[in-house]
Amino acid sequence: MNNYEFYDIALNNISLFFYILIFSFILHYFVFRSLVSSIMDPYLLAVVSSVFCLTDVFLLYFTGNITTYVFLSYVFTQCTFFIGFHLMRARKAVFSSPPDNRMSYNKPRAKEIIAFYFFSIVYLVSQCAIYMLKGIPLFMESRLETFASGGGTGILGRICDVSSIFSLYAFFAVIKIDKFRLSEMPKYFILCLIFVTFLLSGSKSSFLVIFYVFWCYIMFAKLKKLNYLTYIKLLKKNVKLIVITSLGVVSVIIFVQTKTQIENPEDRLNPLLGLCLRLVHSGDVYWYAYPNNVYLKIPAEHWFTALFNDTLGLLRIKNWDELPEAIGITFKNIHHPSDVPQGPNARHNIFGLIYYGFFGGIIFSFCLGLLLGFIRNIMPQLLSASMLGGFVFTYLINKSTSLDSDPMLTITYFNNIIFVFPVLYFVYLIVVELFMINPINNEVPA
Repeated sequence: MNNYEFYDIALNNISLFFYILIFSFILHYFVFRSLVSSIMDPYLLAVVSSVFCLTDVFLLYFTGNITTYVFLSYVFTQCTFFIGFHLMRARKAVFSSPPDNRMSYNKPRAKEIIAFYFFSIVYLVSQCAIYMLKGIPLFMESRLETFASGGGTGILGRICDVSSIFSLYAFFAVIKIDKFRLSEMPKYFILCLIFVTFLLSGSKSSFLVIFYVFWCYIMFAKLKKLNYLTYIKLLKKNVKLIVITSLGVVSVIIFVQTKTQIENPEDRLNPLLGLCLRLVHSGDVYWYAYPNNVYLKIPAEHWFTALFNDTLGLLRIKNWDELPEAIGITFKNIHHPSDVPQGPNARHNIFGLIYYGFFGGIIFSFCLGLLLGFIRNIMPQLLSASMLGGFVFTYLINKSTSLDSDPMLTITYFNNIIFVFPVLYFVYLIVVELFMINPINNEVPA
């Protein structure tokens, strides 16, 4: 089923669509209310996406467009994913201790300042190199074109992925938020440059990483009993501004992309309608794969290379052209053939059904839920109360949100922190040794 056929079904059953959508919102609220604690939580967007996915699948089933077999596959994989997630719960006592005011982030040390400038420079230089080699993703028909044909942009993209998170985390570690200081201008200028690169990425949610990292910074401080109350007050004071700004930025990105891709002004979508349509498209892989059992057209015997294709390609165990094509791109080309490398995310339900079968997919989804729960609830307790611990916490909390929407992409993120980050961090340690300020007490004069 292509996009236009689904639109026709949705519009002809608009009341049913909204009834299911309301049910889905209520269901997800009760499932995730104890797991997603804030609108700044990086996983909230994944939950909202899941709300619309359920709506799309149930609409297809109640209108007779998919079989009971694939419908039950979706239901059971979603349930086992939720169960696995809930089984990995954090002990409430960890988060109930009062902050230790003697330990504060308000006195940046030399290592933190060096980390901020080091990772910021690495990120900005790498991003500029990508623009020079491939162009600006915001003005491309597909952002995937940036890394589609090699040319060195692949490793640059990995470096950007890691360094951007750590640069932002270090920013919140070194900035003094009690009052504005002219001496802090260089740091804010770098933050603005990073924000601009997020806009130019073409992703409608990439700029939210700034807010997500801030939330992770606060949560790690809370977990490790550091003084976080000042940051909590700042967040609560500006939460409405953050929401309004986010909606405004998303609308601008949608407007620019629509203007670039569609020449006729009459055919361009209103940005608000475009945002709503993007949410509905959270489940586009389901209407591509489920109706008429199109998912059976994907060869199922290469399950290992499909899941770990990034690892195999990165380590040169296999050539990239020998690895299976991302199933989202395959599905898109079945229904909307084009030379543009784009397609829906290979959500865990579809990926598991294709490569592991009905019951194997259920087990696969359960394991992903366990892994997500471990990363969010157990792993933070195992990390040290250090800048490195905060880096790792922030990166994995942000990147693990794609475990249910695109397991293959999450493997790419894991590869980045396993293979790319150690090299960057080693270089950073060398820079620290070369430029350490006041190495006796490791503090920077105020």
